[in-house]
Amino acid sequence: MSLRPYSIEHLQNYSLEQTAEILGCLPRFLEDNLKRLPHQKIGAAKPVFAAEDILEIKAMHRVQPALVAGAPAPTAGSLAQIRPKGRRRVS
Repeated sequence: MSLRPYSIEHLQNYSLEQTAEILGCLPRFLEDNLKRLPHQKIGAAKPVFAAEDILEIKAMHRVQPALVAGAPAPTAGSLAQIRPKGRRRVS
């Protein structure tokens, strides 16, 4: 039994290119948004991403459709409620 609360898998870091491939985006997206995305940068080394960083980035960009978020479903009006727009003006 290990006394450490982590394993070597937790220490795996991914480069910009590897992270972009995992997320399905372009490396340029990560480069342009480094200031707001979680990452690691030690000294003059290039930024790297841990698995936890990648999961957090995915959560930051998750989109919940209105139906899933609890909003009521849109209702379609009956045909009796549909009114014509009006006469067309011919010029």
